[in-house]
Amino acid sequence: MINILHLQNYLNLSCGVSKTIYLIVKNSSHQFKHNVICFGGDGLSRFGEMNIDPIILDNNKRSYKSVLTHFTKLYRYCRQNEINIIHSHHRYFDALSRLLKLFLSVKTITSVQSKVYGNKIISYKADMLIPCSNFIKEHLIKNFNIKEERLRVIYNSVDQSEAFTLRPKEEIMNELNILSDSFIIGYLGRLDYSEKGIDILLEAFRLLSETNKNIFLLLIGNGKDENEIKSFISAHQLNAKVFNSKKDIFNYYQLIDLFVLPSRIEPFGIVIIEAGIMRVPVIASNVDGIPELIEHEINGLLFESGNVHDLKAKIIRVMNNPELARGYARNLYRKVNDSFTIERTIPLYEQIYQDVIG
Repeated sequence: MINILHLQNYLNLSCGVSKTIYLIVKNSSHQFKHNVICFGGDGLSRFGEMNIDPIILDNNKRSYKSVLTHFTKLYRYCRQNEINIIHSHHRYFDALSRLLKLFLSVKTITSVQSKVYGNKIISYKADMLIPCSNFIKEHLIKNFNIKEERLRVIYNSVDQSEAFTLRPKEEIMNELNILSDSFIIGYLGRLDYSEKGIDILLEAFRLLSETNKNIFLLLIGNGKDENEIKSFISAHQLNAKVFNSKKDIFNYYQLIDLFVLPSRIEPFGIVIIEAGIMRVPVIASNVDGIPELIEHEINGLLFESGNVHDLKAKIIRVMNNPELARGYARNLYRKVNDSFTIERTIPLYEQIYQDVIG
């Protein structure tokens, strides 16, 4: 049996990285034993359902003392639990795992799910790196001088079985006080202006609301700008609702007529896969790794990142052409079903685990 330790900062329901860790742990074969250490998060209970209790580290202000404390706890855990592979999912733990490797007989893997810069001396020294898209792969080669043989792209994926058992749609609509004839525009993920571009979606929705009274905006997630988003909605009296992430997230995808991902920065976009498996049409910003998923006017629409009026025009186009939107959704479903399910990706992780062990 190969004993693997996953390291992540926070395990949150709205976090794509956390979803990926959960799917690896849940779906890999019995020859792999998974352990999880993190700083906390609202998604811990999902691991408890698999009889895995993540170890929680204190996340005090970063200092040499706290780094030493984390190193010591991780070192002891690896020794006591005979860890074979440390799989880091965050840059901080990537650096710590490099130090641990100096004192332990372990192999190291780092999944790279974001575009970062700096700290080249200590960053991404793992035995194997797993970028979540070709965009991130090229970023690592260009900015960190990573040799291609240490890189294996594995796209994020979805477990279709989670979308099989859904509550009645009408029941959820009633709970949320959404009228049955509403056209629902949805977003799921981090509630953040600077990276996720929620301000662009809000402004486009405000403009649309001036002439379209039956539209509704559903925002699901957590983030630093949540209160500001709620204030904007209240100030402009928009038909919109914000609530925190749920475990049974596919219940809410079934409500959505159009999914919008307005990110300014987006290495991949796991929510596009989730929308795709639910046959929901998608409009997304034309940035970073998103075009690896959304092919413009084939399985969705791309808009210029940061351009409110372009997003508004694309939303109107979908609203006015339901058959076109259904065609986009069908094509996206086929692409997701062919390439972005756990049946495709879990064997790739297992192969990497076996390869680094040798």
